Amino acid sequence: MSKDRSALRNRLEFGLYRMVRWVVGWLSPTAAARLGSLVGSVFYSVAPRRGAIIDFNLELAFPEMPANERRELAREVSRHFGRVAFDAVRIQGLSPDALRTEVTIEGEENLQRAIDRGQGFFLLSAHVGSWEVAALMGGLLIPGGMSVIHRPLDNPMLDAELESLRATFGNRALGKFNITREVLGEIKNHGVVGILIDQRPRGVDFEVPFFGHPAKTHPVLARFVRKTGVPVVPIFGYWDGPAQYTVSFGDPVDPTELSDDELEDGPLTERFMRITEDAIRRAPEQWLWYHDRWRPLREAANQER
Repeated sequence: MSKDRSALRNRLEFGLYRMVRWVVGWLSPTAAARLGSLVGSVFYSVAPRRGAIIDFNLELAFPEMPANERRELAREVSRHFGRVAFDAVRIQGLSPDALRTEVTIEGEENLQRAIDRGQGFFLLSAHVGSWEVAALMGGLLIPGGMSVIHRPLDNPMLDAELESLRATFGNRALGKFNITREVLGEIKNHGVVGILIDQRPRGVDFEVPFFGHPAKTHPVLARFVRKTGVPVVPIFGYWDGPAQYTVSFGDPVDPTELSDDELEDGPLTERFMRITEDAIRRAPEQWLWYHDRWRPLREAANQER
């Protein structure tokens, strides 16, 4: 728990969450999506700092896009994450069988290829679309479920709620103790571990290209792959509409098919980020552009003005 947090704040936040969950429980998926879109639009209007970050990121990533189209894309990003926030609450009331009926699977043969090897493997994902749906479906499709590297939420009451949901779908959270030991232990026991590396890590100066610009990125997945020799299967979940999702599995990255040079931190992490970028370009309005991904570039640009 954050040192700045009080038990009262945690209880108030949890109470607000329970109230929203009660309201969403009475709404149809379409009504919940409309309410989420409205909340997202309002957030974009009243949070100028985050708005400035999203505008900078989109101009950096899509310089060829007309300014009016980028502004509309920024608004749609906000609406999308409003919808996803309410949708995440709605999903907590679904059974695994109910969620299955809402999801279309693409590339399941790619997942099966990794499963058929009879060893552990990694899943590469990102904060795009409905990433929690991707993780939950991964837990349902993989025999024995999967583990997800997870930074505990600041509010322990909300964190316990999230862990309970994941457990219902066969997922386990890693990251409370020694992450490296936990991950290697899972892989050694033929487990599956999901990792998201699309956000800017703290205290890491390692950079690879992302949308044509240098971006600080943790090479942890490349190091795990080099140490374990197991494949990486890309998995991304997209929001297609109210109660409609697509979970897509990409071609596995098999380290046994790569040269020693291709397995180095730089080339392998760059490969993972190219896969991530392609997934984002499929539905650019569904990535977390609010995240200060290129902060050093943004701050340098501000100083020049």
